[in-house]
Amino acid sequence: MRGSTVTRLPDPERSRVILVGASDYKNFENLPAVANNLTGMARVLTSPSICGIQPAAVTVISEPLNPAEILDATYEAAESCTDTLIFYFAGHGLTSPHGDELLLAMPDTDPRRPHSAVRFDDVRMAILSGRKAPRKLVVLDCCFSGRAMMGTMSNSQDLAARSEVEGSYILTAASETKTALAPPGEDFTAFTGEFLTLLEHGSADGPPDLDMGTIYSHLHGRLSAQSRPLPQQRNRNAGASIILARNMHPRSDFSATKGDISSIVDYMHESTKASMNPKELRAELLGEHLPYAQRIRTGITLAKFFPEFRSEVCQVLVELGSESDLEPSDRVHLLGAMADLGWSPQTAKEELLRIAKTPHHGMVSLRSDACGELRRLKEKEMAIEGYMSIIMDSEVGISGRAIQAQIMAKYFPEQKNAALRLLWSAGKDKSLSASSRIEILRKIYEVDSDALDQVAALIRGIKSGRPSSAP
Repeated sequence: MRGSTVTRLPDPERSRVILVGASDYKNFENLPAVANNLTGMARVLTSPSICGIQPAAVTVISEPLNPAEILDATYEAAESCTDTLIFYFAGHGLTSPHGDELLLAMPDTDPRRPHSAVRFDDVRMAILSGRKAPRKLVVLDCCFSGRAMMGTMSNSQDLAARSEVEGSYILTAASETKTALAPPGEDFTAFTGEFLTLLEHGSADGPPDLDMGTIYSHLHGRLSAQSRPLPQQRNRNAGASIILARNMHPRSDFSATKGDISSIVDYMHESTKASMNPKELRAELLGEHLPYAQRIRTGITLAKFFPEFRSEVCQVLVELGSESDLEPSDRVHLLGAMADLGWSPQTAKEELLRIAKTPHHGMVSLRSDACGELRRLKEKEMAIEGYMSIIMDSEVGISGRAIQAQIMAKYFPEQKNAALRLLWSAGKDKSLSASSRIEILRKIYEVDSDALDQVAALIRGIKSGRPSSAP
């Protein structure tokens, strides 16, 4: 039984994926991280432990030569797809000189000649031609670097509206500049980097399977915490409920059960475990040529679904933990996994607290992840200590501190007053943009519904430009 077309993973053989990326431009700034985007997206979507789509069902188009190359591939994929159709684009985005059409720039695109770019309306028609595909996902990681020259786009947030596809889910990065899209020194663009991290490591607060609504909420929170452009979404016909991947976090929020590994496996749909091959997972775990993040994530999956491999997984994770080039974020997830699996749990918890309390310039998300691991390990006092260290750290931006205050109040209601003091302070901070202050005020309402009237009044004041007061 295949189950609902929405509330299950993509069918491995009946789904189709088109991944398009342009990084080497003649008339725009180059975006070298886009090449890594394509490799990462293909790896995650075809990983048997995450999405499980067959490699043969994935078409990768790097540095497309002309619009026809993209459109022909999309039409072919749509025609043969009978399950989930996924279209992804990373590169520069611009608008037509005489209207609001969204254009996807290719390496040779000339902003003075719109026909040299791909009209998204044409991509939309190609996607809609897939009448046998009940689930259609579009992910656009593109900026508006040509906006200043074109002069027709007043708000980058309109990207999602301009890319709407009936009966599908649209997720856009809504970035405006190269710096925002591809931060210097990072392997991936900002949006796709967070997208890949979520799919590879999972969300501790998410359900067993990640639907597009959950993915959007997670990305919005993570990018907001880093003061990066916020994603936009559009969905039709319950598109937000479309499941894309398994939640790879070792302590994801299984709503039906909170027990040990065996009860979690019982909770999961039988077909989920049946679709996994423990021999393939074990080979991936031991694959020294693979990224550490992938091996850690695979080990967690193997131990979760096949407890007989638990001891071997722990031994491999210990070895990975000693690697000097292990990324800090990977180390946090590894420590949480080790404690969860019962391997030197106290040592792992103490190290997580140390990370949570240690200032890391520009790495608030790393400290927050460490707090989250402690919280999910039921180390309440340690988690609160970690969150408070971030909230009281004046070197952390007020928006980032506000997000951590909201998280702390959500999971530890007794800390509500401390969180609200910080949130109200942030809401009054006129050095922040109006949109940031409004976002913080909405967080106040989420923490304290009794503050509705005060929050509403402040938001109206910010929008109208009138001075207002807060508690």
